[in-house]
Amino acid sequence: MSHIANGNDPFLREDERVSLHIPPVREKVFALLIDDDAADAAITTRLAARSKQLDVDITVCFSVEEGLRLSARRRFDIIYVDYWLGLQTSIGFIREFTQRHDTPCVLMTGLDEPDIRRIGFRAGVQAFLSKEDLSSQGIEAVTLAVLHGRMGN
Repeated sequence: MSHIANGNDPFLREDERVSLHIPPVREKVFALLIDDDAADAAITTRLAARSKQLDVDITVCFSVEEGLRLSARRRFDIIYVDYWLGLQTSIGFIREFTQRHDTPCVLMTGLDEPDIRRIGFRAGVQAFLSKEDLSSQGIEAVTLAVLHGRMGN
């Protein structure tokens, strides 16, 4: 049994042996959240902070114009954007942003409809989060899938 305690178990891969001795480190992610509803933005931020695998640093803004200004000044790893921003959708922003930048966008909405998802994916979003079922695990899973799927890991 001592060989397992020392990390020398022949049935474990090298990366599995190392994880026995090193506590997990939360991966730092810089995110931009564009949502015109301050309460929804606060909920999303609070849920993302509960992630076990990610240390999500969220910058919140409330309009497409503000989002464009912030993204021009600072590099973000991911952008979460609400579908409805005031009286317009975020689809124009997503289309324009994804053509100019390689930062992945995740569409968020309380309207969990197939048509909304389809419109979002056609505009260039990488993933979708329903505000109706929003959880820290959901945010974490989508963020990890988008970031690591994109990097080929």
